[in-house]
Amino acid sequence: MKWLFNRGLTLLALVGPALACAQNFNLQLRATLDYPGQTLANVWGYTQDGREYALVGASRGLSIVDITNPSAPVQIVQIPGPNNLWREIKTYRHYAYVTTEGGGGVQIVDLSKLPSPNLDYHAYTGTGEIEGQLGAIHALHVDETRGFLYTYGGNFSSVRVHDLNADPYNPTYVGKFDDLGYIHDGYVDNDTLYACHIYAGLMSVVDMRNKAKPVLLGTVETPSRFAHNSWMLSDRKTVLTTDERVPSFLTAYDVSDPTNIRELDRYSTNDGFGSIGHNTHILNDYAITSWYTDGVTIVDAHKPDNLVLVGQYDTWPSGSGPTFDGCWGVYPFFPSGNMVATNIPSTGPGSGPGRLFVLTPTYQRACYLEGRILDGCSGQPLADAEVKILSPLITPTKNTRTDGTFKTGQPTPGIFTVKVSKPGYQTATVNLLFQPGQVTELTLTLNPTTAFDVQGLTVQKGSGAPIANQRLVLRGPVNTYTVQTDAAGRFDLSCISGGNYRVGAWGYRVANAVVEDDGPLTIELEPAYYDDFELDLGWTTAATATSGLWERGVPVATTFQNAFANPGADVNFDNGEECYVTGNAGGAAGNDDVDNGSVTLTSPPMRLAAYTDAVLKYHFWFYNRGGNTPPNDRFEVRVSNGAQTVLIRTDTASMSAWRPSGEIRLKNYLPLTDNMRVHFIAYDDNPGHLVEAAVDAFEVIPGTVSTASAADGIEWQIAPNPSSTFFWLRYHGLTAEATTAEVFDALGRRIEVHPLGAGSGELRLGHALPPGAYTLRLLTTDGRQTALRFVKTR
Repeated sequence: MKWLFNRGLTLLALVGPALACAQNFNLQLRATLDYPGQTLANVWGYTQDGREYALVGASRGLSIVDITNPSAPVQIVQIPGPNNLWREIKTYRHYAYVTTEGGGGVQIVDLSKLPSPNLDYHAYTGTGEIEGQLGAIHALHVDETRGFLYTYGGNFSSVRVHDLNADPYNPTYVGKFDDLGYIHDGYVDNDTLYACHIYAGLMSVVDMRNKAKPVLLGTVETPSRFAHNSWMLSDRKTVLTTDERVPSFLTAYDVSDPTNIRELDRYSTNDGFGSIGHNTHILNDYAITSWYTDGVTIVDAHKPDNLVLVGQYDTWPSGSGPTFDGCWGVYPFFPSGNMVATNIPSTGPGSGPGRLFVLTPTYQRACYLEGRILDGCSGQPLADAEVKILSPLITPTKNTRTDGTFKTGQPTPGIFTVKVSKPGYQTATVNLLFQPGQVTELTLTLNPTTAFDVQGLTVQKGSGAPIANQRLVLRGPVNTYTVQTDAAGRFDLSCISGGNYRVGAWGYRVANAVVEDDGPLTIELEPAYYDDFELDLGWTTAATATSGLWERGVPVATTFQNAFANPGADVNFDNGEECYVTGNAGGAAGNDDVDNGSVTLTSPPMRLAAYTDAVLKYHFWFYNRGGNTPPNDRFEVRVSNGAQTVLIRTDTASMSAWRPSGEIRLKNYLPLTDNMRVHFIAYDDNPGHLVEAAVDAFEVIPGTVSTASAADGIEWQIAPNPSSTFFWLRYHGLTAEATTAEVFDALGRRIEVHPLGAGSGELRLGHALPPGAYTLRLLTTDGRQTALRFVKTR
């Protein structure tokens, strides 16, 4: 079904206000069973002779509970085991395989005598080259197609494979895969392993046909680089993973080509930061997932590029947030359709007994909404427009991508209002019919609240000279526009949103402009090589590293061992909140740090040939911690002139705070040309460690003007210098009426501006300045300039 709306359409009225989200829906609680004095870990299930049993990983051992009557669960027996918080269970034929971090290898329980409590069990600790060595094991999985048991983590760290075909009660060790280090969990079917390398942040795809020599086929980084578990859809080409730290997502990947694994979509119960996902399982292409503080969710994944919540039961209503309290696991595969879930403790954080939940789901295909939002002025795709479905159970909200497209959905069929909005645009609402399993398509145009046609002229401040053939960036309250000026400094913008704009170009300081009417708009920009990165003025990036690439944005704080790595803010004295930072995923420092190589940030070219010197200044931070060896990484600054590149600074000291570079005189390193560039490079050398870096408040201040373009005939001096009180500026030979003297502090901030008259004169200045180093720059109307340094003492 397709719906097309354009600028001239009168949209349908709202059918009513949006209803609050119903927290529990399509999952009915049948019963609970408490475990006094015990916590609960994961849960599995087993069916025999028409009876259904929950296999519960309690802290004192495997608990077997008859849930055939879902309203009256009864524990049959608890098989004793090491007292431990972690316990995982899987089954093969009529055997249960139980592992724990408490050691003891794999406990194998023969379930064939159920419902009798008198069950046979024993411990398997390995055969062959690992005989007696299996101890602590974090998780396990059974390749039921091929008949092999896979054990993960624990004292072997990666994965060990055991053959169940000859005698499932007495496995035999047959191989391993440990090329990528620790494996936390994984899914295996038909000799293909989808392994979760939680600390490396990867899911790997491994060909396990030859258990002695597995072949790594491909890897993918999960959203928060903390891959916890994985499971496959029925199409055999889509795998879903969970990340066990914020930002936490259930993420779908196309693994049909393991050398090019592609993310299709991701889902979170609470924006990625409000709760942590733990374990997901797939039944009929529904993803049934345990979220610690949000309980159990059912997500329709049969369209894996549009994951939609269709059921939820909060097992932890007394708690919230990204903590490790609440629901550990869920098992949905009983023939009756019932499912069981486990809470670690049953009530408040760290209190109460563990609790088993018996739930009855109602599986319902999602009602999908997909389409594109367009700009009413330009007809171009509109990014970051909010699309909200005002449905009765949940109110899903999605923002459009850069191409204007969106995909969303909700669980309830019927006619509901869709609201589309973006600041600076008129909100649109439309009523649409939603049907289970079907996609409703919507193309809609948003009209700006105000829009103008502007004929722009960009000139140098002071001289009025046109700024010709220059890339110009205008950032307003709604949109950002990038234009190119012509040879006369002119540009045209049609249908531009009204409001206050920040306008900048490389080689000039950012200035303000106001768009409030059609017609001419003159923008004056002051020449200066200064960038605090509030606008994108054309820096470029390159990398040999696999992650942690330079990006411009508001820095998101990261932590390591409960202390800040990325401090989470730019310098506090510039415009805007942006800087350039290596990776910006937030959360743990390893989420998006520089890995396996280097990342390079390069400035646009600077025209410095006319100057005898130029001073480089910037602020930066560099963080280098972690790993199993002393950190050995570095942060380099290089400068190039079009013919050669030289190293001018190397920092190795790790610090989670902004620090100034001090003044770096470029003439000491190489000849100045009109193709000068600065390069900032962060390295992650072998062996790997945490590497993060950032740059802000970049400035290059030209020194004395050379003879070719000097302020000819001007004589000037500043005295006394140094001084603890004030300074006299004395000058002679000024011919320009609008010449100015400007004072800059050591951070490049302009703090005083003094107009100078023609001819000769003197000016008293600096009496209110605090102690420090300053630059006095003389700027004439035709763009010529010269500078002197002076020092205020105590």
